[in-house]
Amino acid sequence: MEAIALESTLREGRGKGPSRRLRAAGRVPAVVYGHNVESAIAVSLDPKALDKALANPKRANALFQVSLDGASHTVMAREIQRHPVSRAILHLDLVAPDLDKAIVSAVPFETTGRSKGVVLGGRLRTPYREMKLRAKPADIPAKVTLDITEMQIGDTVYAGSIELPAGVEAVYDRDYVVAKVIKPRGKKKTEGEEEK
Repeated sequence: MEAIALESTLREGRGKGPSRRLRAAGRVPAVVYGHNVESAIAVSLDPKALDKALANPKRANALFQVSLDGASHTVMAREIQRHPVSRAILHLDLVAPDLDKAIVSAVPFETTGRSKGVVLGGRLRTPYREMKLRAKPADIPAKVTLDITEMQIGDTVYAGSIELPAGVEAVYDRDYVVAKVIKPRGKKKTEGEEEK
């Protein structure tokens, strides 16, 4: 996936006051820093264009292209601050990664299919909605998908056993369960059954 163009303009002033005035004018304050960026650059973004750019399949894990004063920077969206009620973006950091070095990112995790164990009455447990993966910025997948069709009651899938694209690895100190089909709950005994 190619870097998504993100139009930005340089902004003057930093701090709460200038940022508040910028938001009142219909812009989103942001800062660009990271690999090959000598010092942090304060910029402003169009909120509609930003929302559209973040609506890509990789969301914030995508690469964005920002052009400033003739220089172009490949960045990733990090530290996205949102309004607690409206969820509108209030501020974000645009970090320029080293494209040749692997980084750790949180990627959505989802299952597909209907487990044979669930059909027989078992219950599927998926404790995590995301997985931490290590990969070069351009190789980060949009999501991790696990086909659970063949899972029977009692089957467990660990993060380390999921097939990932080349150059991508799961990050964990101790391998953890990402999907498990557990036994159905036992029926409560009736008073008549208890007496027998």
